Amino acid sequence: MIPSLDFIQERFKHYNALIFQNKLPMLPIRMGKARTSLGGVYYSKRRNLLGRVHYTDFKMVISAYYDLPENEVEDTLIHEMIHYYILYHQIHDTSAHGEVFLRMMNDINKKFGRHITVSHRSSALATERSQRIKAHYICVSILADGRTGVTVAAKTRVFELWKSLPACFDIREMRWYGSTDTYFNRFPSAIKPKIYLVDEQELRKHLESAVELRNDGHSIRPK
Repeated sequence: MIPSLDFIQERFKHYNALIFQNKLPMLPIRMGKARTSLGGVYYSKRRNLLGRVHYTDFKMVISAYYDLPENEVEDTLIHEMIHYYILYHQIHDTSAHGEVFLRMMNDINKKFGRHITVSHRSSALATERSQRIKAHYICVSILADGRTGVTVAAKTRVFELWKSLPACFDIREMRWYGSTDTYFNRFPSAIKPKIYLVDEQELRKHLESAVELRNDGHSIRPK
Protein backbone atom coordinates (compact mmCIF):
# COMPACT_ATOMS: atom_id res chain seq x y z
CA MET A 1 0.00 0.00 0.00
CA ILE A 2 0.96 3.63 -0.52
CA PRO A 3 0.02 5.31 2.78
CA SER A 4 -2.30 8.29 2.85
CA LEU A 5 -2.36 11.04 5.45
CA ASP A 6 -5.76 9.83 6.72
CA PHE A 7 -4.38 6.32 7.21
CA ILE A 8 -1.28 7.55 9.08
CA GLN A 9 -3.31 9.82 11.34
CA GLU A 10 -5.79 7.04 12.14
CA ARG A 11 -2.94 4.58 12.87
CA PHE A 12 -1.21 7.19 15.02
CA LYS A 13 -4.31 7.47 17.20
CA HIS A 14 -4.68 3.68 17.33
CA TYR A 15 -1.10 2.98 18.39
CA ASN A 16 -0.99 5.97 20.69
CA ALA A 17 -3.77 4.32 22.68
CA LEU A 18 -2.57 0.72 22.29
CA ILE A 19 1.15 1.19 22.91
CA PHE A 20 1.84 4.66 24.31
CA GLN A 21 -1.11 5.03 26.76
CA ASN A 22 -2.32 8.15 24.89
CA LYS A 23 0.72 10.07 26.12
CA LEU A 24 1.51 11.54 22.70
CA PRO A 25 -0.44 14.58 21.55
CA MET A 26 -1.22 14.63 17.85
CA LEU A 27 1.48 16.49 15.93
CA PRO A 28 1.54 17.86 12.37
CA ILE A 29 2.11 14.97 9.95
CA ARG A 30 3.10 15.38 6.33
CA MET A 31 3.39 12.78 3.57
CA GLY A 32 6.70 13.06 1.73
CA LYS A 33 8.38 11.47 -1.27
CA ALA A 34 11.78 10.63 0.22
CA ARG A 35 13.47 7.57 -1.21
CA THR A 36 16.37 7.32 1.27
CA SER A 37 14.32 7.29 4.48
CA LEU A 38 10.83 6.08 5.25
CA GLY A 39 10.13 8.55 8.02
CA GLY A 40 11.43 11.20 10.39
CA VAL A 41 10.52 13.31 13.41
CA TYR A 42 11.63 16.95 13.33
CA TYR A 43 11.74 19.44 16.17
CA SER A 44 13.29 22.63 17.53
CA LYS A 45 15.78 22.84 20.37
CA ARG A 46 15.51 25.51 23.03
CA ARG A 47 17.52 26.09 26.18
CA ASN A 48 16.02 27.15 29.49
CA LEU A 49 17.65 29.53 31.97
CA LEU A 50 19.69 26.66 33.40
CA GLY A 51 21.06 25.80 29.96
CA ARG A 52 19.13 22.56 29.60
CA VAL A 53 17.91 21.64 26.14
CA HIS A 54 14.13 21.44 25.66
CA TYR A 55 12.57 19.88 22.56
CA THR A 56 9.51 21.51 21.05
CA ASP A 57 7.62 22.25 17.78
CA PHE A 58 7.39 18.61 16.71
CA LYS A 59 6.36 17.40 13.28
CA MET A 60 6.52 14.07 11.50
CA VAL A 61 7.11 13.13 7.88
CA ILE A 62 6.26 9.69 6.46
CA SER A 63 7.38 8.80 2.96
CA ALA A 64 4.66 7.79 0.50
CA TYR A 65 7.16 7.00 -2.25
CA TYR A 66 7.08 3.20 -1.89
CA ASP A 67 4.23 0.74 -2.22
CA LEU A 68 4.84 -1.31 0.93
CA PRO A 69 3.04 -3.97 2.96
CA GLU A 70 0.70 -2.39 5.50
CA ASN A 71 2.60 -3.85 8.48
CA GLU A 72 5.83 -2.26 7.25
CA VAL A 73 4.16 1.14 7.02
CA GLU A 74 2.85 0.67 10.57
CA ASP A 75 6.28 -0.37 11.85
CA THR A 76 7.74 2.77 10.30
CA LEU A 77 5.12 4.90 12.03
CA ILE A 78 5.70 3.21 15.41
CA HIS A 79 9.46 3.67 14.98
CA GLU A 80 8.91 7.41 14.61
CA MET A 81 6.44 7.44 17.50
CA ILE A 82 9.16 6.00 19.76
CA HIS A 83 11.42 8.89 18.77
CA TYR A 84 8.58 11.31 19.40
CA TYR A 85 7.84 9.78 22.82
CA ILE A 86 11.46 10.09 23.95
CA LEU A 87 11.78 13.66 22.70
CA TYR A 88 8.36 14.89 23.84
CA HIS A 89 8.90 13.59 27.36
CA GLN A 90 12.41 15.07 27.41
CA ILE A 91 13.98 11.67 28.14
CA HIS A 92 17.75 11.56 27.87
CA ASP A 93 19.09 8.81 25.59
CA THR A 94 22.66 7.85 24.78
CA SER A 95 22.15 8.48 21.04
CA ALA A 96 19.41 8.70 18.41
CA HIS A 97 18.95 4.93 18.64
CA GLY A 98 20.44 4.59 22.10
CA GLU A 99 19.61 2.50 25.14
CA VAL A 100 16.17 3.99 25.75
CA PHE A 101 15.09 3.67 22.13
CA LEU A 102 16.33 0.08 21.87
CA ARG A 103 14.62 -0.93 25.11
CA MET A 104 11.30 0.54 23.98
CA MET A 105 11.64 -0.97 20.51
CA ASN A 106 12.41 -4.45 21.83
CA ASP A 107 9.59 -4.29 24.38
CA ILE A 108 7.07 -3.25 21.71
CA ASN A 109 8.25 -5.94 19.29
CA LYS A 110 7.92 -8.62 21.98
CA LYS A 111 4.61 -7.46 23.46
CA PHE A 112 2.79 -6.52 20.25
CA GLY A 113 4.41 -8.84 17.70
CA ARG A 114 5.93 -6.00 15.68
CA HIS A 115 9.12 -6.09 13.58
CA ILE A 116 10.50 -2.62 14.20
CA THR A 117 14.20 -2.18 13.43
CA VAL A 118 16.73 0.55 14.13
CA SER A 119 17.17 1.61 10.52
CA HIS A 120 13.53 0.93 9.47
CA ARG A 121 14.71 1.06 5.86
CA SER A 122 12.51 -1.09 3.70
CA SER A 123 13.55 -4.01 1.57
CA ALA A 124 11.98 -2.11 -1.31
CA LEU A 125 14.23 0.86 -0.61
CA ALA A 126 17.36 -1.31 -0.52
CA THR A 127 16.32 -3.06 -3.72
CA GLU A 128 15.57 0.23 -5.46
CA ARG A 129 18.96 1.64 -4.54
CA SER A 130 20.85 -1.49 -5.61
CA GLN A 131 19.02 -1.61 -8.96
CA ARG A 132 19.08 2.11 -9.78
CA ILE A 133 20.59 2.77 -13.21
CA LYS A 134 23.39 5.33 -13.02
CA ALA A 135 26.66 6.03 -14.80
CA HIS A 136 29.88 4.92 -13.17
CA TYR A 137 33.53 5.75 -13.79
CA ILE A 138 35.33 2.53 -12.92
CA CYS A 139 39.01 1.84 -12.51
CA VAL A 140 39.99 -1.82 -12.76
CA SER A 141 43.42 -2.49 -11.28
CA ILE A 142 45.54 -5.60 -11.58
CA LEU A 143 47.83 -5.51 -8.58
CA ALA A 144 51.45 -6.68 -8.62
CA ASP A 145 50.46 -9.87 -6.77
CA GLY A 146 47.85 -10.69 -9.46
CA ARG A 147 44.73 -9.76 -7.49
CA THR A 148 42.02 -7.68 -9.17
CA GLY A 149 40.52 -4.59 -7.63
CA VAL A 150 37.83 -2.03 -8.46
CA THR A 151 37.53 1.66 -7.72
CA VAL A 152 34.27 3.46 -8.55
CA ALA A 153 35.29 7.10 -8.70
CA ALA A 154 33.13 10.02 -7.68
CA LYS A 155 32.53 12.09 -10.81
CA THR A 156 34.33 15.06 -9.30
CA ARG A 157 37.45 12.97 -8.54
CA VAL A 158 38.03 11.03 -11.77
CA PHE A 159 41.05 13.03 -12.95
CA GLU A 160 42.56 13.08 -9.47
CA LEU A 161 42.14 9.34 -8.92
CA TRP A 162 43.43 8.56 -12.41
CA LYS A 163 46.75 10.02 -11.28
CA SER A 164 46.82 9.08 -7.61
CA LEU A 165 45.84 5.40 -7.72
CA PRO A 166 49.09 4.22 -9.38
CA ALA A 167 51.07 6.34 -6.91
CA CYS A 168 49.35 4.81 -3.87
CA PHE A 169 49.23 1.13 -4.86
CA ASP A 170 51.55 -1.34 -6.55
CA ILE A 171 49.53 -1.67 -9.75
CA ARG A 172 50.69 -3.80 -12.67
CA GLU A 173 47.92 -2.77 -15.02
CA MET A 174 45.11 -0.24 -14.81
CA ARG A 175 42.15 0.36 -17.10
CA TRP A 176 39.20 2.72 -16.83
CA TYR A 177 35.65 2.00 -17.97
CA GLY A 178 32.28 3.67 -18.16
CA SER A 179 29.32 1.49 -17.21
CA THR A 180 25.72 1.60 -16.00
CA ASP A 181 25.76 -2.01 -14.79
CA THR A 182 24.03 -2.14 -11.38
CA TYR A 183 26.78 -4.46 -10.08
CA PHE A 184 28.86 -1.33 -9.47
CA ASN A 185 26.18 0.29 -7.26
CA ARG A 186 27.52 -1.76 -4.36
CA PHE A 187 30.82 0.11 -4.26
CA PRO A 188 31.16 3.47 -2.47
CA SER A 189 31.90 6.48 -4.66
CA ALA A 190 35.59 7.04 -4.02
CA ILE A 191 36.97 10.51 -3.35
CA LYS A 192 40.33 9.17 -2.13
CA PRO A 193 42.50 6.32 -3.46
CA LYS A 194 40.82 3.06 -2.47
CA ILE A 195 40.71 -0.34 -4.15
CA TYR A 196 38.13 -3.05 -3.43
CA LEU A 197 39.27 -6.57 -4.24
CA VAL A 198 36.84 -8.54 -6.42
CA ASP A 199 36.54 -11.88 -8.17
CA GLU A 200 38.03 -11.41 -11.64
CA GLN A 201 35.62 -13.77 -13.39
CA GLU A 202 32.55 -12.14 -11.86
CA LEU A 203 33.89 -8.69 -12.71
CA ARG A 204 34.51 -9.69 -16.32
CA LYS A 205 30.80 -10.54 -16.75
CA HIS A 206 29.78 -7.08 -15.59
CA LEU A 207 32.26 -5.35 -17.87
CA GLU A 208 30.84 -6.90 -21.04
CA SER A 209 28.73 -3.84 -21.81
CA ALA A 210 31.25 -1.34 -20.43
CA VAL A 211 33.10 1.22 -22.57
CA GLU A 212 36.83 1.57 -22.05
CA LEU A 213 37.86 5.16 -21.40
CA ARG A 214 40.90 7.31 -22.11
CA ASN A 215 42.11 10.45 -20.43
CA ASP A 216 43.65 13.11 -22.68
CA GLY A 217 44.32 15.44 -19.76
CA HIS A 218 41.32 17.64 -20.54
CA SER A 219 38.44 15.19 -20.88
CA ILE A 220 37.46 11.57 -20.33
CA ARG A 221 36.36 9.93 -23.59
CA PRO A 222 35.66 6.46 -24.97
CA LYS A 223 38.80 4.83 -26.34
